[in-house]
Amino acid sequence: MRREANAIGMGLAALLFAVGGCNKMEPTACEGLRGQAFEVVNAAHVCADDADCLPTTWPGCAKPVNSKNKGRVLELKETFDKGKCVEEKAVCRETPEIYCKQGLCVFRELAGQMNPAK
Repeated sequence: MRREANAIGMGLAALLFAVGGCNKMEPTACEGLRGQAFEVVNAAHVCADDADCLPTTWPGCAKPVNSKNKGRVLELKETFDKGKCVEEKAVCRETPEIYCKQGLCVFRELAGQMNPAK
């Protein structure tokens, strides 16, 4: 069901982009793409080993995702960029190592580690 909703959302965004005429997507469609991307990166990302886990740099700051979902985020980002959508540059901390822990992609945070925003 969620995949169908995402496919419909991506189709709607592509349609708005095509009909827009000036090659600039409506701000609401841009926000919809970002929202879909956040849904993807904030979900649990199943992995078999460390090689399955990768960082994504959009939307917002780096998050650990599996390779399948990184592809989904890249597709959304491509549509976002083609639609000439704009967003504020996020202030992000240095990305910790990403690895597979108990079947999920996560950041490797060391106990007591200070990792302030840049």
